[in-house]
Amino acid sequence: MISADKLLEFSAPDDRYYDFCLWEYQPLSSPEGKYRSVNLLYKSFEVAGVDPGIVEICRAIRDGIGPWRTVWGVKKIADKLSWEFYFYDYKRLNREVSIERMTALLSPYVKCGLDYPGQHPYFMFSIDLDPALIGGAGELDEINVYLGNPGSTVSSGICYSLTAGGLALDNFYFFFDAATELDKAIEKALCSVYLDPVALDTREIFWPELTRCKTVVVANKKFNDGIYFSRVDIGQLIGFLKRMDYPPALVAYAEANRHRLDHMRYDVAFDYVMEQGGIRVLKSSWYGVF
Repeated sequence: MISADKLLEFSAPDDRYYDFCLWEYQPLSSPEGKYRSVNLLYKSFEVAGVDPGIVEICRAIRDGIGPWRTVWGVKKIADKLSWEFYFYDYKRLNREVSIERMTALLSPYVKCGLDYPGQHPYFMFSIDLDPALIGGAGELDEINVYLGNPGSTVSSGICYSLTAGGLALDNFYFFFDAATELDKAIEKALCSVYLDPVALDTREIFWPELTRCKTVVVANKKFNDGIYFSRVDIGQLIGFLKRMDYPPALVAYAEANRHRLDHMRYDVAFDYVMEQGGIRVLKSSWYGVF
């Protein structure tokens, strides 16, 4: 069994701090003697009771591509936790972190028969890990591939799903500055086939306690929409975990160690649809970096 206390990592003077777009920021306070965000990830493994092999996967990734290059996400659908790892390389065609490199790196732990040529200008890709895959009972059968969206007046990106059947268009993402463009983000979110803009109270999507962030991302997906709040603080993260009904042990860990986690920013998100005049959350997630 995984014990988060036995895996504790403390900040170091040369640590760097990034949000879920792998854009760097300065810590909110002195990191001396405080935790790295990866400790929250380890606690999620412990709470979910997953195979200890996932820790080996994390170590193999960090050893293989270096520290501060992996964005991790903890996701919750209904009462089940799963994880997604994101790998950025904004050099695109001159990238160092490629899909081929990552699947080779993970080959001792995760089976994957997918391949994607490196001559395409993607800047990021991600993989999903669930308990069955981590335990060796499954195969990685999907990789998410992200490209930019040149020509758009709003910063945006496009996600494609790569499977054995090829590529399929999946999601669109639109980025807005929370301080100066929140009205535009709301306008974008309301322009959706899944919403009734007249009946909806936009505060059900744009939680007032989360809009005090750096960036709001509106996502249009095949079967629903999504909203992301980037660079929230530890108090906002804890409030999000509570409102989204994450396991009490995970929430308690974040609360008990708040003073050891308050120097970092975090990112939170949820997918949703509108039903009977209100918002129903389909999936929630939150992010850090190792």
